[in-house]
Amino acid sequence: MKGKVLFLVAGAAGYVLGARAGRERYEQISSAASRAWGNPKVQSTVSDLEGKATDAAKQAGAKAQEKVTATAGSVAGSVRSKVNGGGEDVEEPLGEQHHTRMPTD
Repeated sequence: MKGKVLFLVAGAAGYVLGARAGRERYEQISSAASRAWGNPKVQSTVSDLEGKATDAAKQAGAKAQEKVTATAGSVAGSVRSKVNGGGEDVEEPLGEQHHTRMPTD
């Protein structure tokens, strides 16, 4: 994300500078930016950072999933406890279910 923002800022700065200095200067700036971006060292760094960002996102996703699962289990246990009147967790239905029909027009 940071790389995208940096790229957009650099592009905007290049555009403004190019517009002020004329088309020729804009082409010089654009060419220099393209050379810099195409530099194998820069691309290697970008590739490394993309890999690290992907790994960090996967780890964060796994941690979030664990927390959601734990929280959901805790909430479900709390609800079961309250529904059962504080007794044991029972996986049985709550008794006879009544369905109310809504009047139709």
